[in-house]
Amino acid sequence: MNPRLFCREQSYHKALFLTYSFDPIFFEQVVLPDLWAGRSSDILVLGDQAQIEASTQAAAGQLWHLGRHYLLAGANHTGAFHPKVFLRLGPKDGIVMLGSGNVTSSGWGGNQELGTAWMVGPEHADKGGWLHPFLDSVLSWCAGELEHDAVRRMKDVPWLSLTPVALATDSVVLHSRQGLSLAPTLAQRWAGRRFDEVRILTGSTDESGAFLRWAHSTFGVQQATIALTPSSASFDLDKLADLPLKLRIIPAPADRAMHAKFYWFDGPDGSAAVMGSANCSAAAWLLVPDQGGNIETLVAYDQPNPDDFVGVLSVFAAPASDPVDVLLPRPATVNEPDANALVFRLKSLQWDSEGHRLQAEISPAPESGMKPELVVGGIRFSMQPLQGAAGAWVCDLPEDLASATVFASVEIFCGTEQWATLPRWVNDVAALEHASHAARLLEPFKGLERSATSTEQRQMLDELQDVAHALFNDTAAFRDPGFGSARTKESKNDTPASPVNPADLIVHLEEHHEGLPNLGSAGPGASLSLTGILRLLFDGEAEESADSVATKDEEIDEGQLPDDGKGAPKKVGEKTAPPLNPVPIEERFRDRLAAQISTFLTEMSSPAFAERCSATQMVQAVSFPLAVALRGQRRGWVKPEVAEQWALEVFSILFRGKASGPGGLLHAVEQRYAENDQHSTFEEVVGDGTLWMVLVATLGNSNWQGVGTDIDKAVALREVFTAPQLLASAVPARVAALIGRIRIDDARSYLADVAPTVTRLLEELDSELRQVWEVELRQQGERGITHKVGDLLWREKIGWAICLEEAPSKADQPVKVRLRGKEKAVMNGYYANVSDLANRDAHLGSLIDNLRRAVSATTAHPEKAVAAA
Repeated sequence: MNPRLFCREQSYHKALFLTYSFDPIFFEQVVLPDLWAGRSSDILVLGDQAQIEASTQAAAGQLWHLGRHYLLAGANHTGAFHPKVFLRLGPKDGIVMLGSGNVTSSGWGGNQELGTAWMVGPEHADKGGWLHPFLDSVLSWCAGELEHDAVRRMKDVPWLSLTPVALATDSVVLHSRQGLSLAPTLAQRWAGRRFDEVRILTGSTDESGAFLRWAHSTFGVQQATIALTPSSASFDLDKLADLPLKLRIIPAPADRAMHAKFYWFDGPDGSAAVMGSANCSAAAWLLVPDQGGNIETLVAYDQPNPDDFVGVLSVFAAPASDPVDVLLPRPATVNEPDANALVFRLKSLQWDSEGHRLQAEISPAPESGMKPELVVGGIRFSMQPLQGAAGAWVCDLPEDLASATVFASVEIFCGTEQWATLPRWVNDVAALEHASHAARLLEPFKGLERSATSTEQRQMLDELQDVAHALFNDTAAFRDPGFGSARTKESKNDTPASPVNPADLIVHLEEHHEGLPNLGSAGPGASLSLTGILRLLFDGEAEESADSVATKDEEIDEGQLPDDGKGAPKKVGEKTAPPLNPVPIEERFRDRLAAQISTFLTEMSSPAFAERCSATQMVQAVSFPLAVALRGQRRGWVKPEVAEQWALEVFSILFRGKASGPGGLLHAVEQRYAENDQHSTFEEVVGDGTLWMVLVATLGNSNWQGVGTDIDKAVALREVFTAPQLLASAVPARVAALIGRIRIDDARSYLADVAPTVTRLLEELDSELRQVWEVELRQQGERGITHKVGDLLWREKIGWAICLEEAPSKADQPVKVRLRGKEKAVMNGYYANVSDLANRDAHLGSLIDNLRRAVSATTAHPEKAVAAA
């Protein structure tokens, strides 16, 4: 399969590329758009450390997406990191490509390469059980936490996490790893088999033919024929003199270098073959990785059919020659000693856009007395050590980084001595986190707004169901931030910061209303880290991957090398106008979507979810039905009354509880974090003001129906507006920037006008009632009043209730009321009737009238409601 077609296979959201050499310009101009066309956005490239450093430094200033839309890292391995494996995983299965080609233009068509691709998953012949130990090995090759998290997300794909681990003998994929090279693995697999001849394609060799000697002693091989590019061979004729088998060499054509790695064995026990990344050398086959050997990958064919390998075996029909007639003399290599024994290297640079901090990991760790300075764009910034992390240093940057990939270096001073690291790219943590979610979590929502055929409507519902499943089961995708704001760990003696007062926040919004920054503007404090589904509730989700990247599929075939034009990155495709006659939404699909969201809300309210979800996972789950409601109303997927019902259910689950216990899901998760000494993490994730803004605006925009629901809505608005958990880490400048981008109509009025007004009026009413309610309760009992339907009842520490059935105050029967959104029967004489009191107290009656006007007018003209109040 052409690797470009491999990348364009649809609906595989996660992608892992293992490669030796890497061309970042080629990757960004060719491979990345293909991956976007295939709906991949959670992308990790792991390559050889030296190769990665050299290629990225050569491409500095020409890259746009590195560290922002894909993650690149050098492998944590002292020898050559030489595997060539491309792995893509989706919600139902995966696809693997393994061979000899690196992620370069030469590896994707310029050289003579060899590879194979196949499906893995529950419905395929290869169930994928071998991926468990393989991904464990990949984890061991990752040095940084960002790479670890990316691999963990792959391991936690639901279908894979449910797939049993395969025995090593059951997998056709062989790889070298800690303490184990390829040679003993293959010897064990083919134990007892004998072969007379081996035919080899290789890109390079060692000097003495170590693999050939091993093949002779292990399998009895007597003859070897090798096809290679002579200039790439390191064979030494003197060291081949005692080779215990006959060696013949076929020179590869000079126009395309031989880079394939293929071994075909023939003998009395039939044929066998291996193909992959391993060249004909000791480092590839015999040396264990922890002793300088390479990391390699192979596919083994135990009983191959020659008819399936006609193309590659035809290479050996060419004339073969004696090594002395083919091999070229090798130039002597001289290793110059390093003049400067102390060399510092930047292992990573991570940017926290919200905290405006950059964290550098320097190796080796600078010693006491050394002073590192960060150099970005010719500007220097002093750095401070990060407590508890050897080699980690941080600095504050006053401005946001550019939208393209940024490179920086560190200079270290100690007295008169000075050292400088090579430049390294900066990883934008928030952008990478968004990229990890983008295709899988956000793409399905686009189907809610576009005209679609019946088949496309069904597919969109399937994809939304996959999103819902991931929100409950893909725990690795919703880990709480580790690097986050790059703050040091708080001392136990430090006084925690008080939550932001919503009234103070509103004052800030009013003062800066005329100049609210736009989302993504370059000013300080305006860089907003919205990730996952939460972005759908704002105008901030960037359409980084063009919808048009797949329009030229017909130009790609199995033998065509992609156009490697240099220059500016491809532009995002223009948005097209909606069709004049959109396809109507079928009622059966609308009903199915409603049923899916109902099931989702039931699962979100379960004790199991409250007991295990991360704070990040909770925020994303809460956002899901709200985003479906918001996007779904535009094309008729969701009716306004259904959207309102979902919003009220979300509010009830979050604050009132169901199975999640008293205080709701929000309280349950917060309490669990506090018990685990992680309360500061909870506050950082939940309390940045984003969820607060969404919930207040959603409640304000809803039109509650039924007797007394205006008071219920007022109580709910106050509960959310004043919830300290939702504002614990809020930054006014960030909230101000977000409020101008929220997609909910009149959101700013609900936040800045209606909710504060409702909260103020309720507080005044509560204050008035605290002083008189006990006396009024006794007098009402003595007078024998009747509680009427719609009457407002109140009791200190309990709050407001709505009378739902007429009941005399002296009767023994209970009173049916609605309390905190639920119907209950309460004791007669337990609540004071505020409606009766308001008929005799003009001030109290005026407060209630103002409150009702403020609440009832919110969905139409919220600013008028405030004016009336």
